[in-house]
Amino acid sequence: MTNPETQRTRPLRVIIAVLGVLLGFALAAANPVTVVQARDAAAFVQPMGHRVVEGVTPPAPPYAVSNRSGTPSVLRTEDVPEPPPHDATGERFRAGMVITGATPHRLILFTFDDGPHWKTTPRLLDMLDATGIHAVFFLTGDRLVGQGKRQDEQRALVKEIAARGHFVGNHTFAHVQLPLLTEPEVVEQIELTEDLIVDQLGARPWLLRLPGGSRSARIDRIVADHGYTSMLWNLGSGDFQVDSPDAVLDTLTRVLERRERENGERGGVILLHDTHEWSVEAFPRIVAELQRRNCALLEQGEELYDIVDDPSLFFIPRADASPSEAAPAAIPRTEVLEARQRRLREETAMRCSVTATL
Repeated sequence: MTNPETQRTRPLRVIIAVLGVLLGFALAAANPVTVVQARDAAAFVQPMGHRVVEGVTPPAPPYAVSNRSGTPSVLRTEDVPEPPPHDATGERFRAGMVITGATPHRLILFTFDDGPHWKTTPRLLDMLDATGIHAVFFLTGDRLVGQGKRQDEQRALVKEIAARGHFVGNHTFAHVQLPLLTEPEVVEQIELTEDLIVDQLGARPWLLRLPGGSRSARIDRIVADHGYTSMLWNLGSGDFQVDSPDAVLDTLTRVLERRERENGERGGVILLHDTHEWSVEAFPRIVAELQRRNCALLEQGEELYDIVDDPSLFFIPRADASPSEAAPAAIPRTEVLEARQRRLREETAMRCSVTATL
């Protein structure tokens, strides 16, 4: 937990951080910094709830798979022990290469930025429960400070996200583009949110998402010095530019198709924001669309979309690599991929046959 000294100095640090952000913007206007933008911006786990979301069929319990760093993979069957307790802060993802989401396989990981929000995040958590999906939530620290009922609810949501089996990541304090800030200001942006998450969960996060995907070699080094794994995305929903769930779904499907056509990436990391009502409404529609596509892919004998439950398949330890080096495209071991697809084909065949009779 945060020590007493941190508790006493946090208000001052928050004030310094906000003033630093304003100063950073002023300096940036006079001396612009070239930044590297992330490319255009889901989870297959044991169901946790029994609510039903219209149009979406909850998946069956998943397989637990390892990363590609040499750790043995285990396929869940009745004869395999239960996995260790869920580590919401993702310590096993510390000090990894930059995750871009690139993969030639139809692996999908859902991530949600900018929350938690007292109004929209609880509804999304219920939808995730209903579909049996786990995601990564990248939290902004400024939603976790202040007095009042809504601030209390948002702080409580950090624990709720973790309790429901999701991962919690750091999305900085004020959601500013870090290359525009000085090094002390960047550190403040990271550490303030880190401390606030520790206050709620008793442990620090190890995944970090850069606001806007804006980065530079300097920022990558600072992130690495703090032990974080930076997670970008390759499947953007454009939900910060629209105001309807249909528009979110349409943008994401077009990006998905373009990624496959131009980059050979048939899956990856989806970016959504749990602070927008239309994004929350779009989530079950996205899942339903992937399930609909799987019916057609099954008939064609193609690989199916597989919603994964955590970043394991995309994670590679950094070791001696440069802090800016991206992880290779996610390619699971053949036996792991075949086992997941075999189970998924069985479930898809049952669901699609039922849907066809309705």
